[in-house]
Amino acid sequence: MWSEPTKTGKVKFVEQFKNPLTLKYTRVSITMDKETNSTRKLAQQALNKRIEEKLRHLQDGHIKEGVTFGELIDEFDRHYQPTVKPSTFASWLTIKEVIQKSFNMQILVSKITNKYLVNTLEALLYQHGFKNAYIGLIKSKLNQLMRYAYRHDYIVAPIGQLEINLKRNNSAKSIEDKYLEDDEAVSVLNAIRKINPIYADALLWQYLTGMRIGEILALQVKKVFQQDDEWYVKINCTLEYLRRLKSNFTISDTPKTQSSNRTILLPEKAVKIYQQYSLDKQPDDILFSKETKTGIFLHPFSIDSLLKRVQNDLGMTKPLSTHIFRHTHASKLAEKGMPIELISKRLGHRDSAITRHIYLHVTKKTAERYNGLINDFDI
Repeated sequence: MWSEPTKTGKVKFVEQFKNPLTLKYTRVSITMDKETNSTRKLAQQALNKRIEEKLRHLQDGHIKEGVTFGELIDEFDRHYQPTVKPSTFASWLTIKEVIQKSFNMQILVSKITNKYLVNTLEALLYQHGFKNAYIGLIKSKLNQLMRYAYRHDYIVAPIGQLEINLKRNNSAKSIEDKYLEDDEAVSVLNAIRKINPIYADALLWQYLTGMRIGEILALQVKKVFQQDDEWYVKINCTLEYLRRLKSNFTISDTPKTQSSNRTILLPEKAVKIYQQYSLDKQPDDILFSKETKTGIFLHPFSIDSLLKRVQNDLGMTKPLSTHIFRHTHASKLAEKGMPIELISKRLGHRDSAITRHIYLHVTKKTAERYNGLINDFDI
């Protein structure tokens, strides 16, 4: 390692290493305020780490030993953040905190086994009181981390499916809590309408279209159009609202995921809502807004808060949130016999375990209504 003065009066420490693919030397450097024994030591440590990281990515095809679980997570962070929405990354940060507290960050990635991950998850479930649903979220992220590790040659083979012995519960009841029956939907919407009519119409729109609440609250007048006597809505963006004041809300340039990019047919009731709220508005104006000025958004947290209040007022045990209306839309389509593939396409996702479970549960209930017909043959 050597040092070089900079134009600003600081000191640049430089080290070089041989690229194993080109056999040429590559420089790495770090700048410090001044040169002392202490700063030289810190600079050397930092440069060694940088060289180690660069070499690690030049050795593709060979298992890279010495990488800890904590280092894997830090590296995953840097690659993951640019690829997802801020709200998605923020959700990951919450799960990451649990993972960092619950798993050994010093364990070598190459030594991590399926059994180690499963045992730790089950300890969270049974010893620390985590719920099945949250364990499912953690498991999903662990699978994503280990897929990343495999792609970058930190492990020899994929970890495989993590089979967790989940807590027993009434699975049918659990699924039924994810969507509303017709009478429940009417009661909730009527209660909301008495307090805030625009919230009620936004939720009714969600019930009728299955759109995410962020997609609905970012919906501009120009995104709804008529073609061949049918009405459609083009969904290609969402509202960015995570932990921010309403004045700072923005409309993203893209939807939540690539599969969220879609155009769907609108039912007549949704068209009537559109015609009501688009009156006297410009194409760029937000559809569900009390004002015509662009950028005035409804707050999704306020809608969820009102739903919790209505849940208590109605004495409902089902947890109410805006997302339950999206699930309810899926349940109605399943009840009408629409294939799961078309439902998923309309909702804008490649795959959803909850949607799949709702579909299977609702179609099973529908089929049971006709069981009596099997013996009802006259001959």
